[in-house]
Amino acid sequence: MIIIPLGVASATPTATRHLPSVALWREGSICLFDCGENTQMRMLQAGLKRSRVDYIFISHFDVDHYSGLIGLLSTLQLQRRDKPITLVGPKGLKEYVEWNFNFAKVELLYEVNYVEVEEDFEGGRVVDADEFYVDARPLKHTTFCLGYRFQEKDKPGKVDAARAESLGVTEDWQYKELKAGNDIELDDGTVVESSDIVGHPRPGDSFAYITDTSYSPNAVKLAMNTNILLHEATFSESLSDKAAETGHSTSIDAARVANEAQTKLLVISHFSARYTNPFVLLREARRDFFPAWLATELRPIYTDPSHEKGIIKPKVYIKEIDEKSSGGKPTGRRKESKQKRFRKRKNFKSRESSNFRTPRRRSDDNNYRQRPSENHRRKREPREDDTVRKPRHITPRTPFDDFDRF
Repeated sequence: MIIIPLGVASATPTATRHLPSVALWREGSICLFDCGENTQMRMLQAGLKRSRVDYIFISHFDVDHYSGLIGLLSTLQLQRRDKPITLVGPKGLKEYVEWNFNFAKVELLYEVNYVEVEEDFEGGRVVDADEFYVDARPLKHTTFCLGYRFQEKDKPGKVDAARAESLGVTEDWQYKELKAGNDIELDDGTVVESSDIVGHPRPGDSFAYITDTSYSPNAVKLAMNTNILLHEATFSESLSDKAAETGHSTSIDAARVANEAQTKLLVISHFSARYTNPFVLLREARRDFFPAWLATELRPIYTDPSHEKGIIKPKVYIKEIDEKSSGGKPTGRRKESKQKRFRKRKNFKSRESSNFRTPRRRSDDNNYRQRPSENHRRKREPREDDTVRKPRHITPRTPFDDFDRF
């Protein structure tokens, strides 16, 4: 299971952050949690195929969380998709999608299944597939908002091949039956029990998506013992009053949920545009919970790095947020190119050489010519080993936006 943040902004995009969306890749299938503007372009840049999307979970109807939905569904139509897709979200999701396509006079060629949640919903399972399920619970926001938990079902234990062979198990179908928990009978009438061959079931991986909420006990229930908790941290603790007023969380709130839920990894996201350097939020979160990471757009988060690393390869350069620079701002150079550069020394011939000539001093030569000044020196021709510096990244802050509103 691989988690790829596609957008980490709150309310409004910036020059370096996009509107909220998170992709969950599992066995070649993709689940999207929220679908902000430009989600499908970020999927392409992340190296994800849009045709692989099977489920889209919308948390609530703030425009920044669903503004890319119609565009993505339209692209799937143009790609001649023929398999169903499931949309999950608050009541009204079906009406919104169908109205847009009716207005555009577009009849979708693929089936859309809707799972709509009423506002009096107290929590429960919204998707139940063969190998995983998804739970949802209402959060504490200014409008009806849902949090989600993606949970893999327990996996079968490992098969003791040596013991199975000693008991006479040889056929592939016999191994499959035993791994599925079923006892088998051999040709000689011997019954081989699954518990003798297969170990204890292994718990599946889990992921919780909590966004646009003040601190909520339901967030703790969704995140309980998860492998990865992605929790919003829109504001720092110094703006806790504004967070409570707008129904958002601070970085301290995110750390509190992670502690109470005993999650293995906290990833904070959904940053206000006022924070050009999100390390301010990460530092606060890490004071109360560790390990805590920043959600970086297009950078995969693995539950099993030894087997999953390299499966998802971004198609664009990911800005290194920890590059050395003044004020924590990125320099635009790649992280690995930190080696110091030195000017090449002139290759003087050895003194033993007959052609060696000692440099003359000014006092010894009346006709000594002064070196030309810096302004009159001849410009050096560029060499092949010269490197061109990359331009600095654009600061996401612009003077004409009112950042106090979000």
